[in-house]
Amino acid sequence: MARVVRKAAIVSYSSYGGSRTPEDALPPVVRAPRGKPAPGRRRKPKGRKKAKRIAMGVGAFVVLVAAAGCAWVYQLDSNIKHSALNTGTQPQKGAVIPGALNLLVIGSDTRNSALDRRLGGSDQSLPHADVQMLVHVSSDHRNATVMSIPRDTDLRMPSCTQNGKPHDFPSHDQITNSLNYGPGCTVAAVNALTGVHIDHFMVVDFSGVVDMSDAVGGVRVCTTHNVYDPGSHLKLSAGTHTLVGQGALKFLRTRHAFGGASDVDRAQTQHIFLSALIHKMKSAGTLADPSHVFKLAEAASHAFAVDDGLAGVSSLVGLANTLGSIPTEHMTFATMPTGQDPYNPNAWLVPGPGAQQLFDSIADDQSLTPTTSSSPKPSAGATASADRSVDPSTVEVHVFNGTGIPGRAAAVQSELAGKGYSNSVFEQTPTTVSASKVEYSAADPRYKSEAQQVAGALGLSPSSLTTVPGLTTVHVVVGPDLKVGGGSSSGSKPPVDIGAATAQAHTAIAGDTVQCAKASPWPLGGLPASAAAYRGLTVEQAYAKATREGIPDSDKTRGQ
Repeated sequence: MARVVRKAAIVSYSSYGGSRTPEDALPPVVRAPRGKPAPGRRRKPKGRKKAKRIAMGVGAFVVLVAAAGCAWVYQLDSNIKHSALNTGTQPQKGAVIPGALNLLVIGSDTRNSALDRRLGGSDQSLPHADVQMLVHVSSDHRNATVMSIPRDTDLRMPSCTQNGKPHDFPSHDQITNSLNYGPGCTVAAVNALTGVHIDHFMVVDFSGVVDMSDAVGGVRVCTTHNVYDPGSHLKLSAGTHTLVGQGALKFLRTRHAFGGASDVDRAQTQHIFLSALIHKMKSAGTLADPSHVFKLAEAASHAFAVDDGLAGVSSLVGLANTLGSIPTEHMTFATMPTGQDPYNPNAWLVPGPGAQQLFDSIADDQSLTPTTSSSPKPSAGATASADRSVDPSTVEVHVFNGTGIPGRAAAVQSELAGKGYSNSVFEQTPTTVSASKVEYSAADPRYKSEAQQVAGALGLSPSSLTTVPGLTTVHVVVGPDLKVGGGSSSGSKPPVDIGAATAQAHTAIAGDTVQCAKASPWPLGGLPASAAAYRGLTVEQAYAKATREGIPDSDKTRGQ
């Protein structure tokens, strides 16, 4: 006979580490046991009265701080600009793999604000996607791939809509122009090119890069020789430097300072900067300092425009937690393999040999990190007991999304339902955790058995089990470590040849050390008319000339 479904008790705010509605924040009502009178009133000693006044004062302070925090979060939420994920006239291609995440990061060269015009130069053209990076997080959240797509890539872009009006592109066009009609159009273009289903986008402009580099206190980079790029105005002596503000922007935008001075080389330079930024973000000095965290949240709310699914501080924090949980040695940077474009061989690019294999590896959730391409499944002793001592259909499970990434709780609830936990629901209440938890009450041994069985069904370790007073149901709080949906879809098709996928992709592992950017040995060319005096010089010769003319290094000033 099936057990009567129990109602969930109210739990404390602190058990989730996140916000709750006022009703959820109330503590459980304590009543006298049945058949016994309630305790009578007693005269309270003066010491207890004083303690009560102190407690009331502390409580009032906590309420004020919490109210200020809510107001701050509300203000940050209102700062975030957001729009539709996909504005292409056709739905996205590609499978959705539960637990995996595909994020498109777009660097915009828009000059919509006076500050952007000052940073990037006056330009009345429509915005372009100066940078396009497809970030893939594996379904087990143990690996990540960051693939850059050169802005000069030629493709037949899909039609898009903006403000209700359809827009068509020529049969040949650069992918950078997709941003002319909004980030949802760039999502459609990248999906059409790669076949990878994109879950979210983030757009950052010139001033956003400046704000974020300031918020982390600068990013350390190095260069093998003295360099000066009169196009981006990046000027650095050989060695290591900390770049803030406009110096960071110049490093990201340089096309002539490093490598072969191509769009592909610029993508590699950006990977070096991102690797250094990741190291800075993971350092205890950044994330352990509340002032740094506040600056990061404040800067991020202004710096990024996101899709509607990421439009909230809790979602951005969840995304940051997910990315932050991945070891740097499991992060691979790659650039789309390219070839000369027959339509415009002197300026444009097309996907080259190995590009389709690279796209497929991302679409199929296959890691590019050779030693961790397939995560080992937990041994029997590593997970909580999964014996079927309790009928799963009689266990009431409430699933909370602790990642901030939309859809994670629903995916876990669907996984549980497929394993017989038909009485499971996912909750809309937001929260944020660094690791998954299975919560239960210690008041009844049955509750523990149910929690152990649920944890085992999800492949979670015994350390995930957490007791919370007052619960009468099992609560699963999904963290960034929880893999759902069976992971990779590679079981339905042969795995991608990683060697072929990465042969021409200029891959690099973030690792424990930051790579040094190699100065370009080639004479400068393709410069604007204002920099004609530097044509034919190497970047090292240009550095000497710029020094004689009194131009400061980019790590010495925020301006120019």
